[in-house]
Amino acid sequence: MRRTLSRNESRIVLDLEWRGRKTVSPAEIRSMLRCSDGYARFMAHRLARKGWLERLRPGLYQFIPAERGREAVADTNPLAAGANLVPRYFFSFGTACTHHGLTEQVLSEVYLVTLERRAPRSVRGKRFVFVRVPGTRFFGFTDASVLGTVVKMATPERALLDALDRPLYSGGIGEVSRIVARASTRVSWKDLLALARRFGESALVQRLGYLLEMNRARVPAGVVASLRKLMRPESKVPLGPRGRWGLHGSLSKRWNLIENVPRAVLVGRGR
Repeated sequence: MRRTLSRNESRIVLDLEWRGRKTVSPAEIRSMLRCSDGYARFMAHRLARKGWLERLRPGLYQFIPAERGREAVADTNPLAAGANLVPRYFFSFGTACTHHGLTEQVLSEVYLVTLERRAPRSVRGKRFVFVRVPGTRFFGFTDASVLGTVVKMATPERALLDALDRPLYSGGIGEVSRIVARASTRVSWKDLLALARRFGESALVQRLGYLLEMNRARVPAGVVASLRKLMRPESKVPLGPRGRWGLHGSLSKRWNLIENVPRAVLVGRGR
């Protein structure tokens, strides 16, 4: 239960509520109170103990407004919290696939693409996984509104390619197969091919082409031919991660792909 606020604590809370702020840093508290850094950190710590702030990461707190009730229930939107964990990010993999309706799974983890290496961390019982990419791959996202909060979200096309790239972060290769089947009726093929060219990864288009044909997806004329043109002739890849599925299986000569995952895993769920 929230406890009585001191005069300075009330000033901070009222200022945040009046401005509609969702987060605050000790530096901002220092500016509000015109106090020292140490006192600002002390006030942030006290407000966190009293249920008005919740620490998201070092130097940043989430503000919990009065309308949340006497028990100070924090925001239940995990993406709102995740958006404040790193300065540059976008949600992708299984998180974006769920947002775009490409999967029916609701994953227990939240996946963010970032430019810096960070260890996973938990906030309010939700585990956030940070997937580092080089600056040349920091593209394919846009603003999206999730439960009233605007966050950076991968486009359906980028989410699909990320799922093919790292199935572990999207429910496994079996779920990725079903994501491909659903995505075939929802993505912009023009945008997808443009992103695939920008990625420059033959393995992605090999897996995509194979799964499209295996799922008997209907795609516009010329898409499969365009995917095959993006393949490197010398690239032979396994369908599923070798650490999980090994390297044994038939070779799909059309896609130069090792079929190391049982068909029942790729179809499944009553299909």
